[in-house]
Formats: sequence, C-alpha cells, structure tokens
Amino acid sequence: MRYFKISLIFILASFASFSQSKTFEIFGTISGKYNSKMYLFFDGNYKQRDSIVSEIKDGKFYFKGSAPMPAQARLHMDQRSFIRDIYIDNSKTYVTCTTEMKINKSDLDTTNELTVIDVKGSAADKLKTDFEKWLENLKKSKASKEEQSDAYYQKLTAFIKEHPKSKVSPYLLGKASMLSYSQVKKLNGLIDNSLDNTFETKSVSTLLEQLDNSANLAIGLSFQDVVLKDSSDHDIDTRQFRGKYTLIVCWASWCKPCRSEHPELNNIYEKYKGKGLEMVGVSFDTDRDKWKTAVVKDKLNWRQAIDPKAFEGAMAKHYTIQAIPTNFLLDKDGKVIGEGLSTKEIEEMMGHLL
Repeated sequence: MRYFKISLIFILASFASFSQSKTFEIFGTISGKYNSKMYLFFDGNYKQRDSIVSEIKDGKFYFKGSAPMPAQARLHMDQRSFIRDIYIDNSKTYVTCTTEMKINKSDLDTTNELTVIDVKGSAADKLKTDFEKWLENLKKSKASKEEQSDAYYQKLTAFIKEHPKSKVSPYLLGKASMLSYSQVKKLNGLIDNSLDNTFETKSVSTLLEQLDNSANLAIGLSFQDVVLKDSSDHDIDTRQFRGKYTLIVCWASWCKPCRSEHPELNNIYEKYKGKGLEMVGVSFDTDRDKWKTAVVKDKLNWRQAIDPKAFEGAMAKHYTIQAIPTNFLLDKDGKVIGEGLSTKEIEEMMGHLL
C-alpha cells in the first residue's frame, strides 16, 4: 500500500523550553465508514488551519514533521469529528484507528466517531493508555463509588510519584475532575517543575480554577454546620464548638489513606486539645459496625460522628466532596481557614495559632 505523505517542520513555541525538536513519522491505518481526511495538531490548537492534513487512501494515512518530544498529538477528521489524543516520543509511531459516521437526528448532521484502538512505538502513550484502561475497568467494577474514588486517588498518586517528569502525569491529573481541589493541588505538587510551561500543566491549572470557583469552598466563609449522631446515638452539632479552633476530618473505615493519617491526627489532638483545638471525625461509612470497629482499632479519642448518607449527605453535597480523606479547619467563629490540609500543614497552622 502507498502512503500519502505531507512533510512539515513545526516550531511549537509552547514546547520550546521543554525539549529539542525531533523529526517524527506517524503511520496510520483506519477502518470503518468515513468520508474525510485525517488532521493532526498539537496542544490546544484545534482549528483546521492549525492542523496538518493527510489524505486517507486505502485505509492509510501518514504524517511527517518535527516537534519537541514527547508531544501530545491530537487527531481528528473534520470539525464534526471526535478529537483523540495520543503521545509521540519516538521517530516512528504506528496508530490504528476506527471510525463510524453517525447522523444526528436533531439537525441531520453527521459526526465522525473516531476511536484510537492501538498506538505502537510510544512509551508515553503506553503509560497513558494503560492508566486509562485501568480507570475504565474500575468504573465498570462492582466497587462502590466510595471505593472507586479511593482507588482512583491512590492509583493516580502512585503514578505521579513514579513518573513526576512525564507529561502524562499532568495530562491525567488535568482530567481528574472527580477529585477535590485539595487532592488535585496535592498531586500537582508532586509533578516536576520542569513541566511548568507545558500545555498539560495548564490544563491542571484550569481544573484547579474550576474546582476552586465553588463559592462553598471559599476560605473565610462560615462553615455549613451539620448535626450528626455519635456512636451512642447522641447529636453532635458542629456549632457547639464555637470559641475553639475546630478540625473536621472526613474519613471512612474502608479508606486506607484516611486511616494512615490517624496516628498523626491522634498526636495533633493530644498536643493541642488543651490549648484550644477541638477535633471531629465525620465517617462516610454506611456500615456503623465497621465504623465503630475502626474507631476502636485506630484509638480515636476525639469526637466521632457518622453520616450514613456518605457522599450523598448534606455536607458532602454542599462542599462537593467526591473523595476522602479531606478536612476543614475552622476558626473560633466557625469560618473556614483551611481545607484539605495535610497533617504537616495542620501541625504548622496549630503551632502558629495556638
């Protein structure tokens, strides 16, 4: 089979500070129904005038050019096509695609439902694809929403720690909209600063801005008080702790990262409980027995309450809590002065305040 060849040399300003430009070739095959050319562009450019184009002949397409690598390359077939991201980090990359033409019944317009089936020759793309396949399987699993959130956060944390200098790390993090602001911020701090000016890192900044735009999470606002039951079925009202600094910790017995923090939280409580700090644990368990067992096993001597509605509870909905652990630090007037703090950050703030 013959490939139709278009050669272009790219000078991409957004990558200039990251790496040297290298020549690349992309050999593509496509199956399915289509009536379009294949377009390729980089980063946030998405208009056809920003793309290079290859004719599709006998199910084949071909691109050759130069770009700083590794690079996020984006494929589409026309303005009505799905856009698919791949990573290239080698001189030759082999891409297998399929597409289906679908008609939108509302306006009778067609859409190219482009799908990338396989990419060979790119280590960066394999990292991306393997993680995405894992996430897809997780979402299809019978695990609860809480267990999925916990597993997702742990998996992404491990990935970024292992690949802090890979562009795939901020790429995946920029799509982690189900995580909380504090979680995304923490994970962003694990990414090497050599990636600061990349398109992927900009997507993380955009996500952080979106998550931080929630008025309910704004530092300085009064905490949305809740009344919950303790293990003896007595009410715990967060308003009763006015006059003290109050740390509200959201956790669950099934959440390993939550429980790994408990020894340090216990130390913080013992150190500052007599100086004006109150602590309240809010469990997102749906099983009271497992919650009570965990409280005893972890030797939690600070106030403990449970919200059996978990992520569907009033507090979780008000603050868009989608993953735990998380926490809120309130001042003596009940205003939020910290959210999603690490135990080190809590210790530092308490040392300064008390």
